[in-house]
Amino acid sequence: MTVIELKSGTLRAVFDKSTGVLLSFSDDSSAVEYLKNSLDVPFLLERGGEAGGAGLCSAFECFSVSPSPVSPSPGEAGTLFSWTLAGGLSIHARLSLGAGGLVFRSSVENRGDGIVYSLEYPVIDGISRFGGGIHQLIHPWATGIEIDSPLENFEDGGGGLRYMPYPESFSGAAMQFFAYYMKGGPGLFFTARDGGGRQKWLNFYKQGGKLRASQIYGYEDTGKGKGLEQDWDFALVPLREGRWESCAGIYRSWALRQPWCEKGRLAERGGAAKWLTGETGAVTFGIDASHDRSLWIERYRRDIGSPLFHILGPDWPRVDQNFYNSLPGGYGGWFPARFSRKNIECIRRQGDHFAPFEFDFLTAVDKTDAELIRKNLQAWPDRPKSVDKYTFNMLCPLTEYARDLHVRRDARLVEESGCDALYYDISANNIIKTCMSGDHGHAPGAGAEMTGAYRRIYRETKEAMAGKKGAYVPIGTEMINETLIGEVDYYQARANAQPNSALEFWPLRKLIRQNKARVIPLFQYVYSEYAPLRCDGWGKFTAETGDIIYHSIAKTYLWGGIFEINLEYSEMEWIGGKTNKPEEHYYHFLPQGFAYDPGPAKFTGKCARLRLGVHGAPLIYGRMLKTPEIRCRRIYRGYYMYNHGLASGEQGDRGIVLLDAVLGQGYCFEGKEVLYVVNTSLFHEEAEILLSGGGAWEAVKNPGCPDETPMPPVPAGTVKLNMAPLETMVFNRFVEPEKNIGGEK
Repeated sequence: MTVIELKSGTLRAVFDKSTGVLLSFSDDSSAVEYLKNSLDVPFLLERGGEAGGAGLCSAFECFSVSPSPVSPSPGEAGTLFSWTLAGGLSIHARLSLGAGGLVFRSSVENRGDGIVYSLEYPVIDGISRFGGGIHQLIHPWATGIEIDSPLENFEDGGGGLRYMPYPESFSGAAMQFFAYYMKGGPGLFFTARDGGGRQKWLNFYKQGGKLRASQIYGYEDTGKGKGLEQDWDFALVPLREGRWESCAGIYRSWALRQPWCEKGRLAERGGAAKWLTGETGAVTFGIDASHDRSLWIERYRRDIGSPLFHILGPDWPRVDQNFYNSLPGGYGGWFPARFSRKNIECIRRQGDHFAPFEFDFLTAVDKTDAELIRKNLQAWPDRPKSVDKYTFNMLCPLTEYARDLHVRRDARLVEESGCDALYYDISANNIIKTCMSGDHGHAPGAGAEMTGAYRRIYRETKEAMAGKKGAYVPIGTEMINETLIGEVDYYQARANAQPNSALEFWPLRKLIRQNKARVIPLFQYVYSEYAPLRCDGWGKFTAETGDIIYHSIAKTYLWGGIFEINLEYSEMEWIGGKTNKPEEHYYHFLPQGFAYDPGPAKFTGKCARLRLGVHGAPLIYGRMLKTPEIRCRRIYRGYYMYNHGLASGEQGDRGIVLLDAVLGQGYCFEGKEVLYVVNTSLFHEEAEILLSGGGAWEAVKNPGCPDETPMPPVPAGTVKLNMAPLETMVFNRFVEPEKNIGGEK
């Protein structure tokens, strides 16, 4: 076999001269071979509209190599690959190898009248094991997942993370990187450096007994005779020390310079609602909007002991909006709104805030404005390339009808209800950015155009709502992706409670239960100073839900969020012999009869005081640091998942999972480094923690609580902790502001 070799410094990339397939990528200085490929797939081109020629294709008529059309930088090697295909198609790829790793740019030239949907390139096969240690994959799916031993745990034939759309964080990638490495050792970091929000897929899966990484891009303009252009770098960067924080740090150095961060850090922004970020301790999600639930609103507030944010359920419009596909259509179906006066009075009396739940782009096709709505629906692609099938009716955000409805409806809703914020479910963050309609004034596909349209509609809606209320009105969404950081103020997620929650990561639920996959705060690590507030936890305040709830509560606060009491798919906790009725709810749950348990509520309040007290600013506005080294006991936590659809795979699942008893997380802000530590166990726990740097740390037990106890200064080094059940601690020290605390490699 004849080969093409690119060499820069100690890095070496070898390609098959007859196909352009990447055969090997290695570092001579460390004798690490990152991949050794025996498969023969240079690319996968998705075509359509041709008799007998539609679908995926990797065949080509000829392959050629020529010098790079762009002069390489000093010490960099480069070349140009070209494949000629039938039907007037050709693929061009410019490759370079240098300090930035192995970098790919490609395009598809279409000289015929066929349709090209997408290109999967580069296809990187045969990724190696880098030694005998633990191998892990990290990916920004649903904001962050870590998976052990994917070669063993993924099924062959596309198993794993086969189609990961970006920007679509429920079923795909919230950011544009992933990595595979030996824990603490070598590995590969994969990233797309695209600040334009173009639709793509960032994949890592098992094919032919090997691990494969790839990028897919396309669906911007799929008109006849149109080609594709990847005008951003897709790079493979060698890693010397595999840690998820190190990978996130590499990405952070690029990401914070992109357009979605142009509004600046949260601490520096004007106009945002301080009540949301700095005064709210917890959130309820899904309390019936049209029925009196003041008993629970009062009890949650009393036991948590801090202001609450209530995202009320969807049952407020004139036409039913529920979990059985009943939705309003046009503007006339939404009003007058139906909010329980007793709920609103209770919320105001307590000094709490509320937002209505809204399916803001989902719509009925047989109610108000039926004909107009059908003309303005998003046209899904035949093959959406996602674990989600997107089977619902949704308005295309590029249509004037969708923009006008969104702005007009929500401005009136603020005026009529007096709400403090709005929440949008199944919206811009968890939908593929593809509309194949040829009647909306956009190219079929639309891609980045759709992302831009969502941003504009959110901005215009906020302006209209502020005009009605005379104050800033935050908006929240289900999930988050990086392109919408500047428009969204808070988001709902559920992953922190896994395996005692639903929805995110459902295809990996078995691995999560086996401790072979876990949630990591990847998005928060990159964007902690910029990101919207995360509401997470899927909590039920009952004993039956299991003691895993204490771990979920602590984790959510330590990772910068606030805990969510979720009331969507199950009855409210029994208090004084009372609960809510299934027929009054927007989902007809199966009654369980579980009594209210004040323990988790009071622990929620205790953790909330970490962010609301004098030590809270770094947790709210600061830069997340590497996870501190804590040695502690691991304990089995029980769970019972009863808060989801009756036909779902998660419903009724119960079990145990082994988790650390003591958790900690560090942040830095305004010259201060703060370390928050929580005992999530109902027992006394001993632990060891490494306090870095020189000098002493100030320490406080149970900050903000009635039993708050200042401790003597603690010298840096390994410190032994003897923590009471459910105890919280804060360690802090002053540092030089310019010092790179917890710096990345």
